[in-house]
Amino acid sequence: MPMWKRIVLWTLRLLVGGVFIVSGLTKMLDLWGFVFKLEEYLAIWHIVQPRTLVFMGAMAVSGYEFVLGTLLAMGCYKRVAPWGLLLTMLVMLPLTAYIWLADPVSDCGCFGDFWVISNGATFAKNIVLTAALIYLAARNASLHESLFNPAIQWIVGAWISLYIIIVGLYGYNAQPMVDFRGFKVGTSLVASDAGSDEDDFEFIYSKNGETARFAIDNLPDSTWEFVDRVAVSRDDSTNSEKVQQGAQRELAVFDGVDDVTADVIESEGRQMLLVIPEPRRADVSYTYTINEIYEYADSLGIPFAGLLGTDARGIARWRDVSMAEYPCYAADDTQLKELSRGLISLVMLNDGVITSKTTLSSMNPEVVESPSSEEEFFDELTGYGARWFKALNIIFGCALLLLYLFQGLILAIRLKIKSIYRKKHAKNS
Repeated sequence: MPMWKRIVLWTLRLLVGGVFIVSGLTKMLDLWGFVFKLEEYLAIWHIVQPRTLVFMGAMAVSGYEFVLGTLLAMGCYKRVAPWGLLLTMLVMLPLTAYIWLADPVSDCGCFGDFWVISNGATFAKNIVLTAALIYLAARNASLHESLFNPAIQWIVGAWISLYIIIVGLYGYNAQPMVDFRGFKVGTSLVASDAGSDEDDFEFIYSKNGETARFAIDNLPDSTWEFVDRVAVSRDDSTNSEKVQQGAQRELAVFDGVDDVTADVIESEGRQMLLVIPEPRRADVSYTYTINEIYEYADSLGIPFAGLLGTDARGIARWRDVSMAEYPCYAADDTQLKELSRGLISLVMLNDGVITSKTTLSSMNPEVVESPSSEEEFFDELTGYGARWFKALNIIFGCALLLLYLFQGLILAIRLKIKSIYRKKHAKNS
């Protein structure tokens, strides 16, 4: 094969495979975000499915993209990898064309919150990817070079599949190992001075390409997507020229119709926020643990507040069910989902800055209910996140490197085992 063709094929393998690696990894890192995006699509098409099925679909799509993209980039499964990804594009190309023309959502969610691109750019990207995959499907097998011998490709596929499953399950059950959202660790939740006490707030939502503003007591249903919150001067709240948007996105907390964000979010010292974006889905069996955590935090003098994505009735219902003695406030469910993933999670603040967040289900109940020390208690609340991601990448990366370096030895051992088996079989026969 001419050198230029080899260069073209390897370049396409790396570029196309790299796109699918990033797409699958970013979605799997924040599996909750992809679940919410799929539910947004289903709501537009008036399709109702159990979240368990949506979760399984989100994990399957993300893992499929990552594994086949990685195999393509490494030159493994020369026919299966490009044809498998081309099959994906046969679905994604018309879907993104529809999204571009109808504009039902603000973005397709192809790269999660890592890289948000317009619907038009997404469709153009998919046209290029489809063309490249058609060429690879026709020519990729003619280039016999690959990083791994075909006899051990299955080991590579199994290893990277295990890697991406671990990433996804950790992100879904604890928190994303890498956070691309607006309220990541290190973000301050203390309200800026952009809005004054003389300001009201309006919430911007979008649906089917339409953007509208709503007051806190007149928020739309769940088929609308939250976009932003803006401060509006009380002197003329209907005059769009007087809308003043803060320098940063802020979490809005309400007690009834009153914005109490500045009163709830402490600007000094430690604070604990219980985040429940969907109270009706929350497992009430955790209420005992929550109450125990609150009592321990209260004994340490740490303020504790519950933020629920519901209205006054929903808060009253939660208080009755959970027997909550801690204060509970309302917040936009989309903002709470962005603040922390999971049905019930705890967010730690220090001087109003997010220091950690993790789901309640990922904690050891014995530790958080009856901690032996203050350090043990807060270590359990901290989670691992980025540290686990670095360790996971080192472990899996080193294993792939060793597999690459010693594949000759592995093949020799494999041949030796097959030779012994044949001799035994010949003797027995």
